[in-house]
Amino acid sequence: MSTAGQTARADGTAADFGQDDCGNTADCPPPANADRPDLTWLLHRAAQNMRAALDEAAQAHGLTGARDWMVLSALASGERQTQLALAHALGLDKTTMTSLLDRMEARGLVTRCTDSHDRRARIPALTADGRRVQAEVTRARDHVEASLLGTFSRQEQDLLRDLLARLAAATPGECLKAAGSCI
Repeated sequence: MSTAGQTARADGTAADFGQDDCGNTADCPPPANADRPDLTWLLHRAAQNMRAALDEAAQAHGLTGARDWMVLSALASGERQTQLALAHALGLDKTTMTSLLDRMEARGLVTRCTDSHDRRARIPALTADGRRVQAEVTRARDHVEASLLGTFSRQEQDLLRDLLARLAAATPGECLKAAGSCI
C-alpha cells in the first residue's frame, strides 16, 4: 500500500483515512457544507498531500519516507538526547523509534552510543552520510512546499505559515520544538 493515503498516528503506525472514508484518496470529496468547509477535513487533506509529496522526495533519497527525514532533522538540531526522549519529542512509540534507528544505523546514517548516565539508554547521532541525506531531503522538502504553494502569493504563504504555527502552538506537544518541523 502506498503512503499517499496514510497519515501517521502518534504511536507511529499508519492510519489509512482515505481508503476507509471513500475508497480512493484522490477522489475523496469533502463533507457537504458549502457555506463553511470542515476545517478538520481541509487540514487532513492538505497534510495528506504534503506528506505524500514529501514521502516521495524522501524515498528518492533512499529513505523509507518523511518520518525518517523527521528523525534525521531532529538529530541534526544538535540536541543530544536518548532515543526514548527523541521518540517522545516526535510523538513516536519507542518500539517504532528503535526500528527506525536500527534501519538508519544499518544504512550508515546514524550511530548510537550508550548514555554515560544510564547504561541502558542509547543516544543516537547523525553520521556524515546522515547529515548529507538530511540536507538533501530538506532541500527537496523546500521544492515540494514551493510546488504545493505555488499558486499562493508570498504574503499568503507567510500568512498560512503564521496561522498554522499558531494553531500548532495551541496544541500541547514537543514536535515542533524538537524537530524544527513535523509532518
